[in-house]
Amino acid sequence: MATKHQAVRVITILSSLLLSTSVFAELVVEDGFVRKPIPGRSMSAAFMTISNTGTEDVVLTTAAIDGAKNVEIHTHSHQDGVMRMRQLHSLEIKSGQAVSLEPGGLHLMVFGIQALPAKPNLTLCDEAKRCYQFPLAVRDLVKR
Repeated sequence: MATKHQAVRVITILSSLLLSTSVFAELVVEDGFVRKPIPGRSMSAAFMTISNTGTEDVVLTTAAIDGAKNVEIHTHSHQDGVMRMRQLHSLEIKSGQAVSLEPGGLHLMVFGIQALPAKPNLTLCDEAKRCYQFPLAVRDLVKR
């Protein structure tokens, strides 16, 4: 009898731990898409709004997209009339806040594209090594 009771206690404790860690950080991606690369090129960019609906801040450190060799978090800046792009090694999203990745601002640079699936998965990982996966749309560079 004691072993059955102990097993139930262990399962309850483990379930509580699993549930409690899952509610700390919750990311939601809205309007996510990756642009098809220009013919003959193997790089492009991805855009979206990332919301943190959890109770703790999230610091994203890596990204990956199906069909691409490498994905980097980038930002644009304008200095002395020159537009510059630079890689960010992390992107913080505060609890209850959203970050927009859009042309001319924060975005994901996508390198080494051979072929994008119709709905590639985006994987975002944080500094705690938690990863979140979201489907993306694929859009032409030119709106039709």
